[in-house]
Amino acid sequence: MASPSCPDYAEYSKVFHRPGSGGLLDLPFQRPAEACRKFTSTVIESVISNITSKIADLDLARLFTNAYPNTLDTTIESTACIALSDNCHPLSFVITGDINAMWLRDSANQLLPYIDYIKHDVNLKRLFLGAIYMQAQFINTDPYANAFKEPNNLEALATYTHSQQLGKREVQLLDGVFERKWEIDSLASFMSLSYQYWNQTGDASFVENSIWIDAVENALNTIKLQQDPTFNTTSGEALHTDYVFFQVADRPTETQFLNGRGQPVKHTGLVKSLFRPSDDATVFPFFIPGNAMLSVELDHVSQLLSISAAATAQKSSKIQALASETSRLSKEIKDAIYKYGLIDHPTYGKIFAYEVDGYGSSLIMDDANIPSLLSLSLIGFLDQNDTIYQNTRKLVLSNDNPYYFSGPRGSGIGGPHVGLAYAWPMSQIVRILTSADDNEIKEALSIILKSTDNTGLIHESFNVYRQRGGDNNSGYTRSWFSWANGLFGQAIMKLMNERPHLLVNQQQ
Repeated sequence: MASPSCPDYAEYSKVFHRPGSGGLLDLPFQRPAEACRKFTSTVIESVISNITSKIADLDLARLFTNAYPNTLDTTIESTACIALSDNCHPLSFVITGDINAMWLRDSANQLLPYIDYIKHDVNLKRLFLGAIYMQAQFINTDPYANAFKEPNNLEALATYTHSQQLGKREVQLLDGVFERKWEIDSLASFMSLSYQYWNQTGDASFVENSIWIDAVENALNTIKLQQDPTFNTTSGEALHTDYVFFQVADRPTETQFLNGRGQPVKHTGLVKSLFRPSDDATVFPFFIPGNAMLSVELDHVSQLLSISAAATAQKSSKIQALASETSRLSKEIKDAIYKYGLIDHPTYGKIFAYEVDGYGSSLIMDDANIPSLLSLSLIGFLDQNDTIYQNTRKLVLSNDNPYYFSGPRGSGIGGPHVGLAYAWPMSQIVRILTSADDNEIKEALSIILKSTDNTGLIHESFNVYRQRGGDNNSGYTRSWFSWANGLFGQAIMKLMNERPHLLVNQQQ
């Protein structure tokens, strides 16, 4: 844990720290002093040294040095390993960055850049398992919430006992909830973190814990409730809804239609999501990228549960029932995406819509936040060479996507969360991770490097027309965005493994 004398990283990250990279941009060294880093892994430090020693571009090497460990350096707010019987029950609270709260989606994505190394570092492995348990606790608190405050008593969390979930919850925030925006990718991210940890380590110990099992059951119950249509198909009357979000706000993206229940939908098999991964309200509740991710991760959890059931005779009946239900839901959602989520575009042919309602209405756009249409192959929903995906990819990376911005400072997909003219470097990173074209990858790397505004870190967004001036930092938003920094690290690692010629000096 950092000492009280450590500076606020939100301010620290805006200042040039020597030594410069020595490249054309001479990017600063932006890692906190060693004593101020929140979590240190000797394995990850070795990876950083190994990768940077091979990258020919000094600025790119420096950006990787700053970005890849950013989650560990700055966002591991607290950890605990609480003794229960003969076992250690880990808990990890991971903030999103400059906001002191833990998002289910962000925290999973913040940790995943290190997944390949958890078998080689017991503390790193425990950090992951602690995040899984923490997320499970949060889902058991409120499966509709997307972000949570740091618990006052971690030990009390470890001595969890099952409590029956109530019916419709009150609109006000429950104790410990930071924000209650229903985003289906929040639950999908919990499933993804659980599956990838198990897939990497073979450790399924958490499956036998009632905390995790109850979280899966609560997630499934919530998902099925959010498949309900708006109207009774026989009487035509509006059905009761289990979730609403309505508040007085100066931005329409901060509340929902129809006093918080969202636009009407038909029963399709798709799952409603009243908010996007940007935390902005959806226009039509069937958010296609989120449903795609949910389908993938339900299938992953089904695999995890099926194998665990075979090895856990005492609980195999319950676990196998959950395995069957997650598999059924995965297929139902995927089939519904192809039935209701496709449209014929006059220029691009058959593409995926961003949002639909089941009545025939659709929204054609993409947002930079993952899951997105651009990320459909990255999240494993379909193959990168799939024709419909490639058609969709061409559209969202063009001016036919209203939130694709291009100017003298670069280009990329943005979204309504920040506003017009602000592209998100995250979209260029996803472009790299979903491309097989060397020239496209090199172009994206160049845009990302320039988008740091000489801060040596990946920002939330950058203005494609205007560089920052004075003290207002108008050229970018958020000096510190841990998720995007880690994702950039992932992209560099993937390139080093698959296309090293794009990074390494050919004379080496």
